[in-house]
Amino acid sequence: MAIRSKSADSQQKLKQQKINSSIVQTSCLASAAMAIDHLHGRGRLLDAPTVMDQLATSANKVNDGNLKEVEQMLMTQAKTLDYIFYDALKQLADVNMINQIEVFSNIAFRAQSQCRKTLATLAELKHPRRATFVKQQNNAINQQVNNGIESESGNFKKNKKFANELISEVTNEKVDIGGAISAGTIDSSSETVDVLNRPKDTRR
Repeated sequence: MAIRSKSADSQQKLKQQKINSSIVQTSCLASAAMAIDHLHGRGRLLDAPTVMDQLATSANKVNDGNLKEVEQMLMTQAKTLDYIFYDALKQLADVNMINQIEVFSNIAFRAQSQCRKTLATLAELKHPRRATFVKQQNNAINQQVNNGIESESGNFKKNKKFANELISEVTNEKVDIGGAISAGTIDSSSETVDVLNRPKDTRR
């Protein structure tokens, strides 16, 4: 009975460890605390539960609408990037190789760019831009606006323009007078009637 009791207790502890591990691995605060703990001395310098409590306190402040800590974080990051920018510029005075100059120049310019973006984010957080919605209003009386539907007047204007262009082309077209003109036939019956009906008095 004692052996079975110990086996059941060990299984229960193992199950509880799996549950706790699952909760920790799926918690963003716990993951962040473990990452910070691992980066600083690989778990030998910091207390992970204390780090997690501090992260939870910061998250709760943001949830309550208190963004002071976020503003402080952005400002300190901007100042740190500003320090990196000036430190990289100072290094340029001690190097002579072109590749070294390029390396420190890239570090300085990247730090400057990231500092500018961080400050822009801070300014947007402090003074957010308001979205403006403009509604179109038609104040004309007895006027119908058909968006996306071509009106009959538009069709009439297009047809009139096409007709004017066609007339202009026909008017300006050269007349072909160089072709051969076919000879017309003479109406012999009309000529005979004209002779027969001639008046007898030839003195006229």
